[in-house]
Amino acid sequence: MLYPWQQTLWEKWQQLLEQNRLHHAILLTAAKGSGRGELARHLAHTVLCQNGYTEACGMCHACQLLAAQTHPDFHVIKPEQEGKQISVDAVRQCNRWAVETSQLGGRRVILIENADALGEAAANALLKTLEEPPENCQFILTAQSLDSLLPTIVSRCNKWRLSVPDEAQTQHWVEMQLMQSIKTEAVRLNCGAPLATLQFIEQGQDIRHGKLVEAFATYLQPPHTGLYDVAGLCAGEGTISLQWLSFFLLDCIKLQQGAGQCLVHRESASWVQKVAQAVPAATLIRQARQINKLHQQLQKHTGLNDELLIVEWLSTFLTEN
Repeated sequence: MLYPWQQTLWEKWQQLLEQNRLHHAILLTAAKGSGRGELARHLAHTVLCQNGYTEACGMCHACQLLAAQTHPDFHVIKPEQEGKQISVDAVRQCNRWAVETSQLGGRRVILIENADALGEAAANALLKTLEEPPENCQFILTAQSLDSLLPTIVSRCNKWRLSVPDEAQTQHWVEMQLMQSIKTEAVRLNCGAPLATLQFIEQGQDIRHGKLVEAFATYLQPPHTGLYDVAGLCAGEGTISLQWLSFFLLDCIKLQQGAGQCLVHRESASWVQKVAQAVPAATLIRQARQINKLHQQLQKHTGLNDELLIVEWLSTFLTEN
């Protein structure tokens, strides 16, 4: 199934498929929550379909095997855990698949999800295969951005960018799925990505986000109560909560600098205003930098005591004021 915002890019790929001009290595970059994985798999299924040239038929033996996730010529490698790198061993296996004979006598497809998680050794192991591709082997790589990919990998691929819809379109699409209105800040907190916004609402994160913002803003105003309430809410939600607070602090800075029309927290603007009035600009800027460092630290080292580190960070607001 394709989403509406994917249709334009898909039609371009269909033209290449019809003309037999699809590059042997497609690199798709797109934001998290935009459905890049679904689009990549849709292309893989179309390439492997035994009847269709520009769209999978859904009826042939290959399509049935794909639906059952048992197609012998469709291979996927990706990080074993979120935030981890794709191993060199996984890439070596990928290279072996690339030179194998098709078990169904057709094409072979290798999908590399989150290719920006390829470490330097793994990327180098892939280079020769991408440079001299075996016959009838289609590579599809997906990534969030090109920044973390080796230039040598990027240069050997045909690059495509899937853009997210504009804010109003994303909000409308999510509201149609849920049959209810949603806040604009829910879209902005998820960088406009439709699927991420939908999941944000479905999982009740919008409600927990609202509680965290209220508790955080209350703590930052005299008499500065509720430190452990804020830390507990953050620890319960995970590292994403630190990203929410980072957005909130940046909104406070924007308001102080006269850019209040650009707030992420549109519906929570009253809390932003209260904090912007109560906390000096220098403190907000310093704390925004510190929370981003803490976010990166907790993502990289999963065994740390999240709540204790968050309490320490929150405490520095009072010592700096």
